[in-house]
Amino acid sequence: MSFSVSDEMNLFSQELQNYLSPSSLQQLAKEVGFVQRTSKYQAQEFIALCVWLSQQVASTPLIQLCSRLEASTGVSS
Repeated sequence: MSFSVSDEMNLFSQELQNYLSPSSLQQLAKEVGFVQRTSKYQAQEFIALCVWLSQQVASTPLIQLCSRLEASTGVSS
């Protein structure tokens, strides 16, 4: 059976949604100890900074990261 590129992209998209859903990310963050307490910032905001917003988390000042996150997601510090 042969899949078209569109079919493969749909499957890939579904898998990404499964693994990167807010609830999945929050659960994983708790399991590995990244999240230890309740905060207005969730695991998905951290992923947004690192992956989707292309921020260099290790070398960018915290105030700049917070500003970028607020501009992109509406979550304020």
